[in-house]
Amino acid sequence: MYLRQTNKWNEWLLQEAVEDIGLPPAVAHFLRQQDEAFGPVENKHLTWIGQLVKEQRQDLLLSREQLMEIRLHLKQAVRVTLQKRGIEDKEAFGELWAEALAPLMEFRDQREKQSPNIVDIKKFKRRFIKNLKRLQIERTFIKGFDSYVDNRMVMGVSMFFMKSVKPIMLLLAEDPQSYNDLREESGLQMAGKAAEEILANPPKAEDQIIHEFDNGYFWYDIRSHVCNFEAKKMGHCGRAENGQLYSLRVGEKRSVKPMITLEFDGSTIYQIKGKANMAPKSDLWPYIDWFIENLGVDKIAEHGSHSSDYEGFAAMVEYLEEKHPDLDQASSWSTEATELLEQWESSIEQDSETTLEINWPGGPDGVQEVDVVLRHQAFWPVKDIIVDEDTHRLRWEIKQDAQSIANDTLYPNPIIHSADVFARGVQDSQTAMIRIEMAWSQSFEPDDIDDEDTVKPELQHLESFLDEVSSISAWLFSPNAAPEEAEFDYNEFHEKVQKRLEAYGVYRDLAGEIDAEEERDKSGQMDLPLQEQRIIQRWSKIIK
Repeated sequence: MYLRQTNKWNEWLLQEAVEDIGLPPAVAHFLRQQDEAFGPVENKHLTWIGQLVKEQRQDLLLSREQLMEIRLHLKQAVRVTLQKRGIEDKEAFGELWAEALAPLMEFRDQREKQSPNIVDIKKFKRRFIKNLKRLQIERTFIKGFDSYVDNRMVMGVSMFFMKSVKPIMLLLAEDPQSYNDLREESGLQMAGKAAEEILANPPKAEDQIIHEFDNGYFWYDIRSHVCNFEAKKMGHCGRAENGQLYSLRVGEKRSVKPMITLEFDGSTIYQIKGKANMAPKSDLWPYIDWFIENLGVDKIAEHGSHSSDYEGFAAMVEYLEEKHPDLDQASSWSTEATELLEQWESSIEQDSETTLEINWPGGPDGVQEVDVVLRHQAFWPVKDIIVDEDTHRLRWEIKQDAQSIANDTLYPNPIIHSADVFARGVQDSQTAMIRIEMAWSQSFEPDDIDDEDTVKPELQHLESFLDEVSSISAWLFSPNAAPEEAEFDYNEFHEKVQKRLEAYGVYRDLAGEIDAEEERDKSGQMDLPLQEQRIIQRWSKIIK
């Protein structure tokens, strides 16, 4: 049989069934079951969903606790294996144990750097089983391990991925054409959010149409401050900060095109954006005119923020002023301050220990004050016994000491808000902890938001502080020790607080205990702790 050559390989790929793309059979079967519940979707669409599931990374597909459980069972399997061979020598146990454990430890180290996906877990499982067979480890353990990992992957997909898979299946079952929009999203989670947004906010729901013009254009109430559909089609963030989103659209059913995105709070229009945040084209301005005339608009605060199309916005604003001379042109403080916050927010590092809090200008209450707070929680392991004692004096003294140390080592200086003691299991499963919470905060508001002479310097002040906060967060995340000339030395701060805890006799040297335990384990006398390096990084934060 002659097959004509084609460059449409991607189409051939999508003709594969979900069972053919390298998913574990149990996971592929699970997706078939979900398709029966929430679909059915076309075969190529289910295959695409399976590919997204396969590539999605999730730490809890195979958690640290589950790796520990595998490790414990493996150790017992090694003992049983040697007993069946009539070997009871500790040195022989240590050698076989180290060889059998090596692929698991390698996988553990890899997943600490990057959360695994199903492909990573399959490779680990195959490598681990091959190694166990080579070492002739008890076959009952190998079979149990194989089934256990497959079951954990199915459980992981069910618990962590179905939130995204379900709306995708529901949408594609209703409207297969939406596949072209969803496939442009980056990964499973983004596609799931987009599907969820489309389901919750159809492009043309009759009860959300404000006014439809004779030529098919219509003003549409999105009824939300965020819309992924609008963002995707218009090429902007699709998000409002002060009001709700409204859209000028054209088309029928799901073949609808947005033309203008407008942000409105019932009295003030904050944004009027065309595609890619450019000014709407001049032939669309009469539709804006209609909106102003009929929706009770008192003020326009659009000054071309988030855009380089200054001339286009200037011309549009001039047109609207001529049409509506009684409209107030709002101060640029709220708009420009919001723009600065949006620009800097993504550059400020955050995690479970470091968080950014922003009080945006305007908002439902119309308050123009901007508050920026960077909070950081630092931890040190302490002896369990102090939890049962009166910690009030210790907490007060450590708070005072930490403030003094912060003033010497951290510039800009934070405010030490609190020092708290937590029992074992609250903050860490292995030890009691002391937590010191610090914050860098400042408030901004011009004396007169309508006076450019007071607005401009306050904006400069805000940008300067955001720059400082960004640098602070970078130092908190940096894997490197600060140079000698640095005015922000987090490692020195951490070391000095540790020394004060040592002086009070409450510091627990958990890292030293783990190092000693590791040395003993190398001789076959004790297990290596699964999370030793992570614990050192998390609690010590001192770069050797």
